[in-house]
Amino acid sequence: MDKKYIFFDLDGTLIDHSENGVSDKTMEALKLLKANGHDLFIATGRPPSLFYGIDKELGIDSFIAANGSIAVYKNEVIRDMPIDKDCVNQIVDFAYKNKIDIGFESFDDYVVNSRFGENVDKFSDTYHLHYPEIRHNYHLENNIYQMVLFYTGNDYKKFEKLFPGLRFNYSNAYGLDINQKGGLKELGVNAIKEHLNIDIKDIICVGDGFNDVSMIQYSGLGIAMGNAKDGVKIHADMIADDISNDGLYKVLKELKLI
Repeated sequence: MDKKYIFFDLDGTLIDHSENGVSDKTMEALKLLKANGHDLFIATGRPPSLFYGIDKELGIDSFIAANGSIAVYKNEVIRDMPIDKDCVNQIVDFAYKNKIDIGFESFDDYVVNSRFGENVDKFSDTYHLHYPEIRHNYHLENNIYQMVLFYTGNDYKKFEKLFPGLRFNYSNAYGLDINQKGGLKELGVNAIKEHLNIDIKDIICVGDGFNDVSMIQYSGLGIAMGNAKDGVKIHADMIADDISNDGLYKVLKELKLI
């Protein structure tokens, strides 16, 4: 089989949060893929500061982070697109005035501007993240690649009307990812594709969240995990079994990649 370039989401695809780790079968699948000559990538909404060494544990040295704002191939940064500073300033001012907590994700840090409520810690608990420290006005001195708006209302689309330069997407029940308008993980996948001159037919993307839809659609073969929402699955070419049932291992076996 031709060499494939395979992009894996982290949370809910590689990391099973019911076990707070990567299953033995998933680890085995990744080792077999590499042994068979395929190139592997992490494609996550997390910034590099929230990898906690998982990239090293998985043996994957290339990644897309912050929902496509950052792309790194074998330690070389090939996409570096922080959010426009005016857009950041506008929503930070709005959030503070309305007592909505907001988080900042830079290349090296994950911090919050305030802590008005409990959503910050509940968000962290969902993904087993550290509780971020408060760093007022961190955004004024650092490039921000993604923000988190700790908001639980189902009327979040109103923010896209208020801030047309930004895109909002639920990460979990306690917070919205905020990215620059114009695309998500597929932008990082495309940066890798152009850098390595890859044919789109050789790109496989696997995910479970709504922030994975764009790369699933973009890829030559898009795979949704069985634990994904139906709104994600409808965009996929294949549906794997649930992460808790070794879905990743099974679908890679079905494709004869391992």
